[in-house]
Amino acid sequence: MTTGLYSQARNPMVAGWIIMMFGVGALLDSFSLISIFTPLFLMLNILYLKTIEEKEMEKKFGKEYLKYKGSVPMFIPRFRRR
Repeated sequence: MTTGLYSQARNPMVAGWIIMMFGVGALLDSFSLISIFTPLFLMLNILYLKTIEEKEMEKKFGKEYLKYKGSVPMFIPRFRRR
């Protein structure tokens, strides 16, 4: 998890879905998709990831995952200069 997409964001697939939902909402000119369903999708994913998935990862990988979690954002990547 220290290379590729997972080195930039812990959940890149969810970030992609959110971007896609905004894009489809804009394409379809759907205010409800952008203003209601996208935030709802985001909240449900954060609840699931925080309450279930991240706890399982902490049990499985221990301190290594906690270090990873502390240095890599959940959805939005932090692009750093090298």
